Amino acid sequence: MKLTTLLTLCCICLVKPLLVSAQSASSVTQVNQTYQAFNVSVVGSGQPIVLIPGVSSSAAVWKRTIEALSDRYQLHALSLAGFAGVKPAAPRLVGANYLEFQKNAIAEYIRVNQLEEVVIIGHSLGGTLGLWLATEQHPQISAVINIDGLPALGALLGSQQASSSDAPRSFDPKSMVKSMANNEAWHEQMLKDMMTSDPMTSGRAFGELMQLDIRDDLSQIEYPVLTIGAPAQAAPYASFEAAKNNYLTQLANIPEKFKHMAYAKTAKHFVMADEPEWMIEQIELFLKVN
Repeated sequence: MKLTTLLTLCCICLVKPLLVSAQSASSVTQVNQTYQAFNVSVVGSGQPIVLIPGVSSSAAVWKRTIEALSDRYQLHALSLAGFAGVKPAAPRLVGANYLEFQKNAIAEYIRVNQLEEVVIIGHSLGGTLGLWLATEQHPQISAVINIDGLPALGALLGSQQASSSDAPRSFDPKSMVKSMANNEAWHEQMLKDMMTSDPMTSGRAFGELMQLDIRDDLSQIEYPVLTIGAPAQAAPYASFEAAKNNYLTQLANIPEKFKHMAYAKTAKHFVMADEPEWMIEQIELFLKVN
């Protein structure tokens, strides 16, 4: 894995440290909600699915997923504070760790809104948060779908850097988005999200992600977890099979009866951009079986 990242019907203000109850979305097409930790767009009705994007990304990454699932599920699409134009959270609320702040806020959102049998779908950082929530055995969560997130990104990238002779490169946003998605139609939105993100929040989130290591805690997971990996993004620095082994090594501690793996053939980090139909097929199959 490489170094990487509508219509307002209701706005609910913060009256508790994190969250207040949200209006049910079962009778409306879409409801937008604003909290200190994130903004939420709720679409559809049925079993709830919480969608979490990655660093410097918005809920826009889930557009195709929402279109495919909203006739049967209630989709709660998050845009995290400080990313893609969303106002940064107040430091006094965030505390010492942004990722833990978001993890706790998502768990509180689920609890306060009395959501049950929740499926978490997260991309990148969002996938890591989904794995972290799964280790805590929240009774309201029934499954996690992790799209190219890792429990210890820093450990993987550190080992790759140690074995690489490449010199450090300067930051180039256009080159970065190209390295994360083959689909050129997505590059403009990815750039927009990146350039409208708060640099301090993005830098802090990525720094914390590099330090986080929850591999040992994965043994505590007690419900199904599907990881959708993108081994092809490692080319030309690593083979497809070698990159697959990185996922298996990182996720080795998930109990076998709960561990499910699927690998995109050509996609880079943004699987939903490069292989959207295949990704949705994997999600729907997993939801049907589990």
